[in-house]
Amino acid sequence: MHKVPLAALIFFEDMEGGWAEYQDKLYSVFCRDLKDTGFTFKGKTVKIRYQPIEFGKEEAFFHITCQDYKKDGDRVPDFRRCERIAWVRQFVEAADAEVPVEFEGSTYELKIWTERVKNDLRYHILCEELKFMVVVAERDRYCLLITAFYFEHGHSLRKKLEKYKEYKAKNASQ
Repeated sequence: MHKVPLAALIFFEDMEGGWAEYQDKLYSVFCRDLKDTGFTFKGKTVKIRYQPIEFGKEEAFFHITCQDYKKDGDRVPDFRRCERIAWVRQFVEAADAEVPVEFEGSTYELKIWTERVKNDLRYHILCEELKFMVVVAERDRYCLLITAFYFEHGHSLRKKLEKYKEYKAKNASQ
């Protein structure tokens, strides 16, 4: 059975140069996997959100490496998101190929469901066991990476699993 192997986590503690070196490493992975190379989902090119650019980096980079804890636009680095930055493209590719992911010798199925948000059809790609999710919006001519994050809290993961179960139940009869 084909599966997508997930990259090793990228730990801040492994960087001798502190935050600047870590952010540079994360940004190089972001550029390599998401910004500079094309990949597709549902037959459409996956794009990132570029604006606003802050500190020379695109909005999408901060959205998948930081969290807005107070919901005031002040994003703070989220180390669990940062560690998993290389997983974003891998999750999308596994979902597109409809195959599981593999991490540290174990295989994990992805839970995939859609939700309509305004004019977008958003695909939620979740690995329950790894507590990680990627969201991609399908547009007319392309797909847009919306976010990716790690579930720190069990209640947040449970809420997403409920959405998945509702989607499966609703679509079981169709």
